[in-house]
Amino acid sequence: MNKQELSKDDRLVVRIDKETKNQFMKRAEDEGRNASEILLGWIKNYLAEEPQLLPDIKQVYAELETLKNKLAFLEDEVTKKSAA
Repeated sequence: MNKQELSKDDRLVVRIDKETKNQFMKRAEDEGRNASEILLGWIKNYLAEEPQLLPDIKQVYAELETLKNKLAFLEDEVTKKSAA
């Protein structure tokens, strides 16, 4: 894809503090690269990774509740056997 294929809507605006931006731009310049190509490379690498999906919190709570009930049952069984 070349620059002419991109429109204004194909931009990504990122807020960054001035010191960090200046350091990033300086390093990119020192490496003979531009910020866009570096960021685009990071984005492409990110997209190539497997997604790190967050667990369904309701399912986690349900499983936790099930485990708590099983533990309570086992504790009760151990207590009964110890008393016998």
